[in-house]
Parts: sequence; C-alpha cells; structure tokens
Amino acid sequence: MRTLPPVGLLLDVDGPIASPETRRVPEGILTALVQLAGRGIPVVFNTGRSADFILQQLAAPLLAAGLPADARFHAVCEKGAVQFSFASFASRSPSPAGDHAHDGGLPPATRGTSVPGWVEVDAGMRLPADLESRLTRLLEDYTDTMFYDDTKLAMFSAEMNVGEAPERYREAQSRFEADVSKLLTASGAGAEDGVGFQLDSTIISSDVEHASSGKDLGAARGWDRVAADGELPVQWFTCGDSRTDYAMAEWLHAHGNRVTHVDVRHEDGVPETPYPVLTGEDLAARGFGTPQARHEAAGQALLEWVLNTNGSPEATR
Repeated sequence: MRTLPPVGLLLDVDGPIASPETRRVPEGILTALVQLAGRGIPVVFNTGRSADFILQQLAAPLLAAGLPADARFHAVCEKGAVQFSFASFASRSPSPAGDHAHDGGLPPATRGTSVPGWVEVDAGMRLPADLESRLTRLLEDYTDTMFYDDTKLAMFSAEMNVGEAPERYREAQSRFEADVSKLLTASGAGAEDGVGFQLDSTIISSDVEHASSGKDLGAARGWDRVAADGELPVQWFTCGDSRTDYAMAEWLHAHGNRVTHVDVRHEDGVPETPYPVLTGEDLAARGFGTPQARHEAAGQALLEWVLNTNGSPEATR
C-alpha cells in the first residue's frame, strides 16, 4: 500500500522562520525543520527573499544542523521569479554547527557572480536594467533608513536597515514609495493587465516586482516541485505574517487541496476564509508556544505542533 506524506508546509520566511529584527533563524526552528526533513515531510519556502539569502541564512545552517541529503525541501524566491531545490546541494559536507556566519560550502547567488545553474530565474520577470538603475539612484536619498538588496536576481528591493527604529523606517518608507510610484508612472513601466511592474510594500521592505509576482505564483511553483520529487501530501499548512501570505492557502484550496493557514501576526484581523486559519493563541491552546507568540516564535510553535501531531510517524488521515 502506498504511503503518502501526512502533511506539507508552504512557509513564508521573514516572520515565521527568520526574525524580522535580526534576519536570523533560531536554533529551535532549524532543529524542527531537520526533524521534519527526516520524516519525509515536504517543505517549500515561499518568500520575497533572494536565493542567496535562503542559501546562506537558512540552507547553510540547516546543513550544519544535519539536514538529510534526501530532504524534500524547495525554495521559491522573489515571489515566484527565482526557484531551486535543496536536493541540488544537500549532500555537501556541513560546516561546524552553530556558525551562522559561514556559507556552508554553498556558492553565492548574487548579481556579479556566477549564479549556480540549479538556481532558476524567470527571465520574463526580470526588472529592466535601466529601471533598476533609476530606482537605485532614487534610493540614494534614503540610505539612512534603508539599503539596496543587491542579492535579488529579478526584482528590486529597498530593505530596512538592521536595527532601524520601525517608526522612523515607516515614515521614510512612505516617502520613498511615493517617489517610486511617480517613477513607475512616468517611465510607463507600471503594471497593467498583468504586464509591467508593481510596487509591493512589506513591514521591512519596498519591492518593485513583475505584475505576475505573488505568493500564489510561489505556491503554484512550489507545488510543482513537490509533485516532481515524490508523492503529494494529504494536508497542507501555509504560514505567514501578512495578508498577502493568505494567497498561498487560497491557491492550494482553489486547486482542491486540504489546507490550513497559520497567521503569525494577526493584528490586522483574521479574514473569513473557506479554509481553517490558526493563530498563536490557537497553537498555544494545543500546547505549543504561548498566546503572545508572534513571528518566529509562533512559526516555531507551528513546526513543533506539526512534528508532534500531524507530522508524527503515527499520524494517519
């Protein structure tokens, strides 16, 4: 009789996995992810982050923590524009555990470097060089609060400086985004009918991306990668810290999958959905985390709950 994986995970990275303040992944999350991999649970990191960020800040520490070579882990980065599978490098020898500054023997995937062939970039979603140059020049007036993320291979991102006061950043971000909107309109590059480029604002960045970008596209491409490397799970969990992350669950539900979404920062309220939604309070009621848990603390609670219930060896559906 064929055994299906009981669950699969589609995870945003900033917030549920990496701290929005430090950009680091806690040891408890690394441990839980390695255990999930050991049980054959497929995991897709569906993020606006760059491939290089995922490789150096998440994949390298996971290798050092003992990630199995056959882990069914995948990354869809830059909101669908860039993707790769951990199987391309998971057999590499890890660097010493606990050293988050190392690269784990993984190659860089940044502009100006030889990007590994297994990092796939959708050329049709790449920002034109002239537009990116104009955005970079515009950012020069705001470098006291934000910086240009030059690891992005398709989109443009201006990210909050580490340690910056959120209130001060939000004020500068509002002015910067007004300037970006004017530039997109004046250049004729603005999004229209799924063509062109759009501005997307997050709690730590301002992104200029292709109009087709989004967590729904990331979900579709992540689903394809999981389907290509083995059996599809019976149940999915999606997790994020913003309303746009609900698009992952929306896509899975619309395509006939059982899905539960976990909102790790629900101060904007929980919308009505045709699928279940859990919060940190709900996870705490099940014995994982605390009712006050948000962001990576709530993300860790989700992983530990999955390990001990839905993803346990005894789990059946």
